[in-house]
Amino acid sequence: MLVLGLSTGHKVGLAVTAFVFILFALGSSFLFPRVRPQYPGRGLPAFIIVAFVFFFGMLSAVEVFGAEPKETKQSEHAADTFVRATTTTAATATTVTTAPATQAQTTTKAATPAAAAKPATIDVTETEFKIVLAPSALKAGKVTFQIKNTGKLPHDLAIVGGPRSKLIAPGGTGTLTTILKAGKVELYCSVPGHKQAGMNVKTTVAQGQAAATTPAAPAAATPSSVKVTETEFKIVLAPPELKTGRVTFEIKNTGKLPHDLAIVGGPKSKLIAPGGTGTLSTILKAGKVELYCSVPGHKQAGMDVKTTVS
Repeated sequence: MLVLGLSTGHKVGLAVTAFVFILFALGSSFLFPRVRPQYPGRGLPAFIIVAFVFFFGMLSAVEVFGAEPKETKQSEHAADTFVRATTTTAATATTVTTAPATQAQTTTKAATPAAAAKPATIDVTETEFKIVLAPSALKAGKVTFQIKNTGKLPHDLAIVGGPRSKLIAPGGTGTLTTILKAGKVELYCSVPGHKQAGMNVKTTVAQGQAAATTPAAPAAATPSSVKVTETEFKIVLAPPELKTGRVTFEIKNTGKLPHDLAIVGGPKSKLIAPGGTGTLSTILKAGKVELYCSVPGHKQAGMDVKTTVS
């Protein structure tokens, strides 16, 4: 009770009351019995009354002297109110300060320049032995030639006095980007002998930027069909030259033994009985391809065909 009292207001009054209570307790426990061994003896009722008086007096002292003064509570309440008000003011100041930054960011985004104009696109088709431009009339400025080699030999595209593209394989594509100036320009294939054979184009570059051409979306490719006849011991294709893309081989076995049709590095058909038919669908890429019969011994006997996919 003494510690509780000293932690609050009215410390002096509470300390005096506690000191008197402690003296009474020590005297009753140690001092009085030594002087009067029969203590409290007949004075027991009085001792009980005095003890209760001291006990309740101590409780009252704690209640009275230990209560916090109203001024202290009011001071703490005022301090708490001040802290809250300061925090709110700081938050408001932060919000006000942030607003100009947000406005500055918005202004920066609005000031972003538009994307640079894309170079004009010119489609170029090369084959043996010619070069076709679309459109044929060029305009000055940055131009990207989109080249497609539809021939059977490698080609490239070069500009007299300018750059040239990489060598493009049959069926392949490539690009050549350059800046054209108004005037005459000559494009050609730099593979030895190809220019002399006719792979060169002379045209005029007009003033102004060429309009970028948007290639039309290609129609869905229809699988090409190739007739295949198998017998002992050969394979006949009609037509013998194949095109890139999805192909369906329509196979007919006119021999006296079962046969199938297989592609080196690719799929194969089911086994077809004599007089029967079957199909084999696949996607062919440009280059060499070999077809054969996978029945043991038939390929070695002559049932294989090597051809070109263009």
